[in-house]
Amino acid sequence: MGRWERKDVPHKGWICVDYYDLHANGEVGYATCEMCNNERIRYIHIMRHESYAKELKVGCICAEKMADDYVGPKSREKLLKNRSIRRKNWLKRNWRQSSRGNDYLNVDGHNVTIFPDKNRAEHWKFKIDDDFSLKSYVEKNQAKIAAFDALMKKRE
Repeated sequence: MGRWERKDVPHKGWICVDYYDLHANGEVGYATCEMCNNERIRYIHIMRHESYAKELKVGCICAEKMADDYVGPKSREKLLKNRSIRRKNWLKRNWRQSSRGNDYLNVDGHNVTIFPDKNRAEHWKFKIDDDFSLKSYVEKNQAKIAAFDALMKKRE
């Protein structure tokens, strides 16, 4: 049962301070829930308690019990699952070409454009509306995935 059996670890009153998909950046594998120690987890909920010094990375079920919230963790996981599916399909979308030959999409009221980096040969950058990426990418598809991630952050 891991930390659930320990008296020095609070069982209720935790808040979720962040969450993420372990596979979001192409990683594979799973983490172990730091509360129950026996669940393979992909979607990580980072929990904090004012009476406990360490943040814990836990799965959905433990997050529900720790926060006494049986809606929030499931909705966060659903958001992460949907984002994962959208990210997989991002490169398959019908990218159009501008008059300058740049790939672009109009998505949710935003214009996403992929273009060659003028300062680095054979590298790519992206812009979302009037916000340009600072980093350049070796492959065009890397720039497209980075644009997707930036667009998702913009939405949050």
